[in-house]
Amino acid sequence: MISTVIFLILLRLNVLASALVHSHWRREPGPFSSRADPSLLRGTAVDVEGGVLHTYDITDATRESEAHRFRADLDDAGLTKCHGILHASGCRRVSDLGRLTTSQITSMGTDLDDTAIINAMADQSKTVPAVGNNAGTNSENSSVKLSTMVDDGVYIPEKCFNFEVVCAKNEIYKGRLFTVDQCNQLKRMSEYHAYKVNSEWIGMACKSIPGFISTTDDHFHHLFRELYCLFPGTMRRGSIQFESDNEPHLVRYIGEAKGAPLHIDTTQKSITINVLLSDNGDFGGGGTYLKAIDKTIKLEQGEVLIHPGNLEHAGADITFGVRQLLVAFLECEWEDSVLPAAPLL
Repeated sequence: MISTVIFLILLRLNVLASALVHSHWRREPGPFSSRADPSLLRGTAVDVEGGVLHTYDITDATRESEAHRFRADLDDAGLTKCHGILHASGCRRVSDLGRLTTSQITSMGTDLDDTAIINAMADQSKTVPAVGNNAGTNSENSSVKLSTMVDDGVYIPEKCFNFEVVCAKNEIYKGRLFTVDQCNQLKRMSEYHAYKVNSEWIGMACKSIPGFISTTDDHFHHLFRELYCLFPGTMRRGSIQFESDNEPHLVRYIGEAKGAPLHIDTTQKSITINVLLSDNGDFGGGGTYLKAIDKTIKLEQGEVLIHPGNLEHAGADITFGVRQLLVAFLECEWEDSVLPAAPLL
């Protein structure tokens, strides 16, 4: 076993050398840097083609390039199935592996061969000097907690969901269900499980992920109580429940991916909720298009979008990166045969 691991490591270190050259010249700071220079994170660049001046967003172009490069580097190193768990742990380029401690890598739960290769790549990354905003001390980076386990006290639901009305006429609301830390932890839990069963997953029932339901139960109970307040006198209290045993579920888009086409979730009176678990900087495109208002709603990490299940909607295409959503279809009883009108703005 040891000789096999050593052989794999030596075979793939040439891939790492190339990846490090590409990852360290970039001007964007790593995911653990707290000293990002805003001037390096946004702006436009110009290109002349056929006498025509083109402009494009530097941030999107850089992030897209790095997303493709990171996935390709892992493929070349034989770590294809590790992409999800490494991404959920905060790595966006090979050089970021050098920012992880041995205990953080171990906590990801990868098998012995993959763990050995990741450790070797991480050690090699540390020997290449970081430049500009990529610089940072090991003590700073190791303070970032990466874990696939549930942290005590992190998942206490917030008292206020800060709901706002997107469209009163069509009962469309948005608010906040999870904090950023909670979203990141849920992603790590799901990717740890997926690594063991299916690293190329697209959809997954939350009940299949150890600890996921018990971790989020209180959030949904609080959310259900808030929904009764959004539809006062029309939604029967105590009637909300998940539509099936497979709710809630997760959806993940990777790379260039087509969004969901225009559709309705049900012809019955029901509620659909979508929660964005990913950071907006981790993907391009995305959002929920709602035909009734002819608008695409883009959420921030941890925010929830609520709308009737019989409202036509679609998912916008993803141009790059990783976008993970928590989705749930809810059924409930109403006091009359017509969906109630939401409070006016």
